[in-house]
Amino acid sequence: MLKKYLPLLLLCAAPAFAKPVLTVYTYDSFAADWGPGPAVKKAFEADCNCELKLVALEEGVSLLMGLR
Repeated sequence: MLKKYLPLLLLCAAPAFAKPVLTVYTYDSFAADWGPGPAVKKAFEADCNCELKLVALEEGVSLLMGLR
């Protein structure tokens, strides 16, 4: 009986082991390959053991609208 429910139990427990994701809305120049974003992302993820998702927006108005 355990063999029958073990895959279901493992499937339900998988999200508990997933890394948390922090989404950061930022300017496109910060998140660009040549900007500081990739280095900050790498250091932050190593320090906090989480995933940092940078969402690049073109202008400040778009940035504010993304927060609503």
